[in-house]
Amino acid sequence: MSFILKVILSISFCCNLIGAFDSTSQKNIAVYWGQNSGGSQESLATYCQSSDADIFLLSFLYEFPSTSSNFADACTEQSSDGDLHCSQIAQDIQTCQSLGKKVLLSLGGSSGAYGFTDDSEAETYAQTLWDLFGEGSTENQRPFDTAIVDGFDFDIENNNSVGYVALVNALRELFKTGSKQYYISAAPQCPYPDASVGPLLSSADVDFAFIQFYNNYCNVDSQFNWDTWVTYAKTISPNSNIKLFLGLPGSSTAASSGYISDLSSLKSTIEEISSDSHFGGVALWDASQAFTNEIDGETYIHQVKDILQSLDTVSSTQSSSTLQVSSTSLLKDVTSFSQISTTSTIATTSTIATPTLDATVTTSANIGQINEKDVQDDKSSRLASIFSSMEPLITTEPDAVIITSTETSTIIDTPITTQTAVSSTTSTPVPIASTTSASITKTFVTSSLITNLESIPTTSTINKVNTHHSHVNVIATSVEVTSLYGTTTLAPQVQGEPTNTIETTRSTTILSPEPTTTSAVSNVDDTPAHAIAKQLNADYMNGTLNGKSTCTLGEIACTSDGKYAVCTYNNNWDYIECAAGTTCFAYDYDNTVLTQCGFSNLKSQFL
Repeated sequence: MSFILKVILSISFCCNLIGAFDSTSQKNIAVYWGQNSGGSQESLATYCQSSDADIFLLSFLYEFPSTSSNFADACTEQSSDGDLHCSQIAQDIQTCQSLGKKVLLSLGGSSGAYGFTDDSEAETYAQTLWDLFGEGSTENQRPFDTAIVDGFDFDIENNNSVGYVALVNALRELFKTGSKQYYISAAPQCPYPDASVGPLLSSADVDFAFIQFYNNYCNVDSQFNWDTWVTYAKTISPNSNIKLFLGLPGSSTAASSGYISDLSSLKSTIEEISSDSHFGGVALWDASQAFTNEIDGETYIHQVKDILQSLDTVSSTQSSSTLQVSSTSLLKDVTSFSQISTTSTIATTSTIATPTLDATVTTSANIGQINEKDVQDDKSSRLASIFSSMEPLITTEPDAVIITSTETSTIIDTPITTQTAVSSTTSTPVPIASTTSASITKTFVTSSLITNLESIPTTSTINKVNTHHSHVNVIATSVEVTSLYGTTTLAPQVQGEPTNTIETTRSTTILSPEPTTTSAVSNVDDTPAHAIAKQLNADYMNGTLNGKSTCTLGEIACTSDGKYAVCTYNNNWDYIECAAGTTCFAYDYDNTVLTQCGFSNLKSQFL
């Protein structure tokens, strides 16, 4: 072998080492690709040329146990069986892998008809995934031809946790027959435990958790609960080496809340949470946003990578990370609801503006303009750290409305106050019906209702929408509130379809009678809501769960020993251990009753 050839091979080998993925690093960036939320998405291979990202999450396979996927305009060709055939993405996957990147296929998303009826169906689906995207074999045409992904991500957002533990366990067995290292990741929302992937995280071997600290109450700048997730990683996760990622929007238009433009603040946060060895890096939604949004002449993803690269070497010995919980008010950006327009600048020479949207919320309560009000007393500040963000999702179109509640609704003959919070709106492409592989853009408005025991009739409710990827933020008008239980999976829809869904994942208190427009916030211990929380805890401690012999899909309760209980298919309870230092109990916040894992030392206030 010639000397020159040896030098070339040596340089090539060194370069490959430099670009090699290190799963133990605290400096990795994971980025979702495929949904083109920013409107100017480049090819997967183009982004992989950058040293700023290490893990790419192909989003999404959004229907299962079928195999329908959607990658916006990056893939439109269909195979004979109706599934996408993405030959260019296949080539790009192999290009990315040759550059040392890991490429995972993400299942789920905020819009999709997916879920399993039982563990057996999920275990069978593991073989389907392995045959179509792994090292298995199939007579059908593979969506990515001969390209093989490096694992699977579970971005489950429909509050149905059935089957995922069995699915991952079956995949792990199949991985053993493969020729390379495979990875499993999950994308929980920041409230712990997550209603959709909580059991998966507590009972299966998961490598990465891309925690969504956006579109939630536990954002970095509000009730940041990173320490709760560290406790989970240390005391509950079956994988003692699980890596936790700080999930953030890639720009101000990527999510309705949670974007951090202040780089010094972001650096301070990352430096603090990286003191624990479970910190793995940052996850961004999505590539089309993070690679075009510029701050000080550099892309946002590059700025984040620079912050990670500047971290000092962290000892392999795990150290606890204690964070101070902010008491930032939950009532922010509150305004009257009439006409909304938003603009957001992406990159130095590009401005993205969402169209002006005329929208009037009509309720029988005659809701007026509500001024901003911070919750300032000590009790509220401490409770904010455990406040659940699992809010009802309201989708309104011309016809009938279905309200699916996953918890018990309590009717109280006591008036309440309505407060309507409006967050910024963004235009984001979302998948349309499975018969078409293109994507469309919808512009919606997020509206929030925080109720206080003052007054509103039972014919009006508007709730904050908490969505993640392919955000669908919508308006509800004159909704008759009732409580129905059932399976809720949000199928992709073309705008204008007469399908309406309301999905909740928290206890709801619906109150009556007379309407007023007062807006006082009360935290008196003897309020009706506080009494309800105390009664629920008494029931939980007596081991009665929901007080009935059976449960309904989605109901939430606590066990007598402090476990979080969720009713799944076949009317069975699924039990989730709360993180160390926390326990499951009912509590009231702003006269709303919730059941969730909270800090153990606060439980006594609700007994």
